[in-house]
Amino acid sequence: MAQESGTDGCPGQVGDEGVTYPWDVFRQLLTPRWVGMIAGLLVVVAACVWLGLWQLGVARDSGRQEAVAAASTQRRAPLQQVTAAHSDFRPELSNRPVTVTGTYAAERSLLVVDRRLGGRVGSWVVTPLVTDGGTVPVLRGFVEGTPSAVPAPPVGVVTVSGTLGPGESPRPGTPLPAPQVRSIDLAVLVNEWPGDLYNAVVLASAETAGPTAGADVAQPGLTRVPPPPLDAPLNLRNAAYAVQWWVFGIFAIWMWWKMFRAEQQAEDPVAAPRDAPREGATT
Repeated sequence: MAQESGTDGCPGQVGDEGVTYPWDVFRQLLTPRWVGMIAGLLVVVAACVWLGLWQLGVARDSGRQEAVAAASTQRRAPLQQVTAAHSDFRPELSNRPVTVTGTYAAERSLLVVDRRLGGRVGSWVVTPLVTDGGTVPVLRGFVEGTPSAVPAPPVGVVTVSGTLGPGESPRPGTPLPAPQVRSIDLAVLVNEWPGDLYNAVVLASAETAGPTAGADVAQPGLTRVPPPPLDAPLNLRNAAYAVQWWVFGIFAIWMWWKMFRAEQQAEDPVAAPRDAPREGATT
């Protein structure tokens, strides 16, 4: 007689609609052993999800973007009220509107070469501004090409309005003739410029002759450099770490299910898969 598809009430029976799992099978999940394993699984999955979200946040650098966005909306304040010389540059200082009053040290001006602005290739003009609280590098603007001489800054007391930005990392390359440099490396400038140095760069939006803000006295041919955009590029390495953690969580669920199925099949041979009967075979 041909083998029947299954027996009513048997867990894991094979019927016309596939393998079925009655309540008696899943009721074993309420035993202390499986309750503990479920709790452990939930902890592992929750940890993987949280770590993945954390790595994704690092990849987006969302904390820094939020701090920068908040800083850009604050009211303009004197530099001395925002930070001090030699203080660390915190993320919330990026794009912070400030004013600073002092006197330019024109003889120490720099040309930061190989810069681009609006499709043009040129140089940044950076001049130290000596203030009562210390010296701060001021990115006065952009000029096309590499001029033979640095555009001269205003003389006398000057008030600069602008936004704060961090210094730059050194860029490798062959030595350049003074006053050309490849980056605004504050670690180098602190040893070359006398006095205390602010650990920040002011991106000038206006320069005013005198101690108070007024009409901009920028030179012709000098284009102001806008603050950097708030959106940071996605860090692909940390994004890959985020996906990796989520894959670990899925793998933990799969392994738990495999263990559960293996135990059920060991306890109930009827639930184990059987070979299809050969043609003509009888029982």
